[in-house]
Amino acid sequence: MKIVIAGAGVVGESLCSELSAEGNDVILIEKEEKILNKIVENYDITGLVGNGASYETLLEAGTDTADIFIAATESDELNIISSIVAKKIGTKFTIARVRNPEYSSNMQFVRKELGISFMINPELEAAKSIANKLMFPFALSVENFFGQRAGFISIKVEKDSFLNGMQLKQLEFNPKDKVIICTVRRGENIFIPSGDFTILEGDIVHIAGSKESVHKFYDKIEKSNLKINSALLVGGGTISHYLIGKLLENRINVKVIENNKERAEKLSEAYPKAIVIRGDEADQEFLMQERISNYDATAVLTDSDEENAVITMFVNSITNSKLITKMSRTLLIPMLEKNTRTSAVVPKKVISDMIISVVRSKANMRGSTMSFLYRIENQVEFITFEINENSNAIDIPLKDLKIKKGMLIASILRNGKMIFPGGSDVIKCNDSVMVVTTASSIEDFDDILE
Repeated sequence: MKIVIAGAGVVGESLCSELSAEGNDVILIEKEEKILNKIVENYDITGLVGNGASYETLLEAGTDTADIFIAATESDELNIISSIVAKKIGTKFTIARVRNPEYSSNMQFVRKELGISFMINPELEAAKSIANKLMFPFALSVENFFGQRAGFISIKVEKDSFLNGMQLKQLEFNPKDKVIICTVRRGENIFIPSGDFTILEGDIVHIAGSKESVHKFYDKIEKSNLKINSALLVGGGTISHYLIGKLLENRINVKVIENNKERAEKLSEAYPKAIVIRGDEADQEFLMQERISNYDATAVLTDSDEENAVITMFVNSITNSKLITKMSRTLLIPMLEKNTRTSAVVPKKVISDMIISVVRSKANMRGSTMSFLYRIENQVEFITFEINENSNAIDIPLKDLKIKKGMLIASILRNGKMIFPGGSDVIKCNDSVMVVTTASSIEDFDDILE
């Protein structure tokens, strides 16, 4: 496919890397020539110096014949304008990154009236991710799929866990409470386990199921039943704006510390039920005065990765609360995760994965449409496909399907009902199917077949 990208920031570079590696014809527009040249040298793409909202620049980039246009600059307004222009001159599908809450509240109007095919908000998606993590305080990651009907979590197996030393085939469930262990990470290796696989202490297991069954299984593993009743947000930026509302909806008491007067006042006006304190987020004495150790959870969300890392290490040293840290880049994450209990959230990676999912779905016109994509360290992908009548897997018992190694059909959603399939189950037209795979560049459900 021909894909034009405007903006050579972290998201733009990530998209260039992955989309070009998957064989797409990628053209990158960037006004800073030095930045553009660096990316063009590293990846198999074409570069064009210019303004992504300029009619002439978009024409020169060939946007009029492009399959997809992605606006990923740092400016919401530029992204919206460039997507509108690209659509008007002939691009089939347009994607715009939009972060401002004022625009996000009108996404449906903007999409319908202005013709932008897909709008994505990294801060909103990050807030959703953080809110999910706080529902499972001991989980390493939490995601929803099948339109929020189902979810999966990752848990580290402790020495005293009932999972330690257990073969998967020994797990017993009531049919309505069944979950599936999709993957197991042991050291540097990731396995898609069979029934004979034995779970050991230190393994990180990824568990999928209906939201209710995942909750029950989580409570069985984590017998402490810790609930998050209070949360301290260090930094009052856009993520905090979205996150406060979600936490208050879940009846969690919220305090926010923000140094900027204007930001603090806006949050206080928008959320009168939250406590907003103006002060230096990096001042350790001030954080102690605000009783940071008394909160069940702390989310470190300032605009600086370096400041977030320092604050995270300080909070980690004085409290056992659930700790979540926002990172704009991935450079510091291994150090933080090795030396603290934090769970890192990278908004730009979240939306990069979402855009890749959309692009792959548009590339595929054969047997299915990709509707969800989640990655684990670029080693495992969790993908949901909407099956149509062209698939070669329809009405064939799963035991008779020749599925490639490193692939697992984890679950099926049919008419609103979750199915954890056995060998006699079949896939029907219009099913939503969750696939777990260690392969990359899977675009169609039938790609898992030999």
